[in-house]
Amino acid sequence: MNRRQFLSIGGGLLILTACRNSEKDFFEKKEYEFPIQLDSNRAIGHLVHSAVSMPVSEIIKTETLVVGGGIAGLSAACSLASNDFMICELGADIGGTSGAITINKSLYTQGAHYDLAYPTNFGNEGLELLEKLNIISFSSINNQWEFIEKQHLIPKQKEEACYINGEMKPTILPKSELRKNMFSLFEVYDNEFPLPTTLIDAKWNHLDKITFFDYLNKYLPITSDFIEAIDYQLLDDYGGTSKQISALAGIHYYKCRPYEEDEKRHVELFSPLEGNYYFIQKMMKKIDAKNLFCNHLVFGLQQQKDTWLVDVLDTKNMTKKSIIAKNVIYAGQKNALKYVHPKSYPTFSDVSYTPWVVINFELDDIILENTKWQNDFMSPDPSFLGFVDSKVQNATKSRVLTVYYCFPDVHHYVVQKFEETHKSIVHDALKKIGLYYGKDVSKHVKKAYVKLLGHAMPLPKPGYMTKTRELVTNNLAFAGVDTGRLPLLFDAMDSGIQATKNIIY
Repeated sequence: MNRRQFLSIGGGLLILTACRNSEKDFFEKKEYEFPIQLDSNRAIGHLVHSAVSMPVSEIIKTETLVVGGGIAGLSAACSLASNDFMICELGADIGGTSGAITINKSLYTQGAHYDLAYPTNFGNEGLELLEKLNIISFSSINNQWEFIEKQHLIPKQKEEACYINGEMKPTILPKSELRKNMFSLFEVYDNEFPLPTTLIDAKWNHLDKITFFDYLNKYLPITSDFIEAIDYQLLDDYGGTSKQISALAGIHYYKCRPYEEDEKRHVELFSPLEGNYYFIQKMMKKIDAKNLFCNHLVFGLQQQKDTWLVDVLDTKNMTKKSIIAKNVIYAGQKNALKYVHPKSYPTFSDVSYTPWVVINFELDDIILENTKWQNDFMSPDPSFLGFVDSKVQNATKSRVLTVYYCFPDVHHYVVQKFEETHKSIVHDALKKIGLYYGKDVSKHVKKAYVKLLGHAMPLPKPGYMTKTRELVTNNLAFAGVDTGRLPLLFDAMDSGIQATKNIIY
C-alpha cells in the first residue's frame, strides 16, 4: 500500500489511511464517554470584516508594538531596552506553536516539546538570552551549553521507542551500511551548519536549489525503507519529506548537532511537561504583564509619516482600538499580511505552511508497559507521527499522552474540516495508540483536548532559505521562523533578537 494513499473517513474528511488491512482494529468507531475539548482560532479572522466598520473605542500610543506572543515575539520584547512597548497576541494565551494547556493543575505541551543542549558554535546572542533567562549554563567539561534544571532531562534509555509497520524497533533509522555511508558523506559539513541558520556560510547556498532526496539519490544507493525513515524524521521537525525540503534543510537536520553519528557523546535532551512553553514562561518573567494584550487581532498596518497606525480588534470585548507606534515588530504568521499589510506580503508569498493537529489524552491510572518519552509510529499513514508520554517526564503527575499529526501543506482544509469532525481524528489516534500497545486504551481516557494548527510551521522547500527578503523597512521589522528560517526554537528566538536590533539600535 502506498504511504501517500488517501481514504475517506467520517463526514467525507480526507485523511491518510490509518493502518494496513492486516493490522488489528481494537475497537469500532463509537461515541466516547469522555468529553472532547476543541481549540481552533481560525474563525476569528472572519471578524475582521465587521471590525472595519466599528468605531474606534480607544487610541493607544506606544514606542514599539510587537505583533505575536510566540517565541519570536517574546524574544524581541526581551531584547528591548525600553519598557514602552505592547505585545498583541491573537490567542487567549501566549505561546503560539509553543503553547500549552492546563490539565489537572499542570501544564502540558500543545506544540513543540523538546530541545537539545547547545554546541559552542551556536550564535552568541541567542545563548546570551538563554543564559540571562537562567535556562542554560556553560559546561567546560563537556564544552557545550547545558540546561540548568536537570529534572527536565530525559534519560537516554527512556528517550524513544518505535512502532514500524507492526513491529517494535529501537530506532527509526537503524544502523546499516547505508546509514554509515550517509554520515560519512556529511563529514564535510562538520561545524558548518549551526543555529541560527543565518550563520551558515553562503558557500553552501547551492544546497538550497535541490531537494534533499535528489541530493541523497545522487551520492548513495538509497532504498525505499531508508527514505521512508528519513521522511519520518524530517516530517517530525520540518513538516515535509525529503522530496519536499531542500538539501540545505535536510543536511542541517543531521549536522546541526553532532549527536546522530557520535554515540560516545550523549547530548542532553530537555523536555519539560509543558514542552517549549517552558521558554515562554521564562521570557514572561522578564516582561511586565501590563505590556501583554491577549485576544488582540492586528488587522491593519498603515504608515503615517514617522509612525505606524495599527488597527486592532479586541476579540474578547469586541471593541476596536487604534495603536500609534513608532516601531512595529511583526512576529505573526506572514500569510495574514495579504490583509494586514499587502505591500509587505510579496516578500513572504513563497512561504508554505504545514498544518498540525495535537491531541492531549488525559488517562486514568492505566499501566502501560515499555513506554518511552517519545513513542514514534511509522505506518502507511505518514500524517501520524506518534505521541509523547508525560509519565516519563514526571512520574508524579497525571498521565497525558500527547499525539502529533502533520499533514501535507496543500491540505489546510483538513484542519478546517476537523472543526466539525474532530471525533474522527480522536478515534484514529486512539486506534493507533492501541496498535502500539497491543490493547484498547480508549476506556482509560478521562478527557481529550484537540488543538488545530492550520499554519503550524513553514516548509523549508528549495529556495526558501536563501531567498532575498526585505525584513526591515521604515521601522517595520519582521520576525519568526517564516522569514526564511528553519522551524526551530533557536531560529525563532534569534529572529526576534535581530528584528529588535534592526529597528531600535
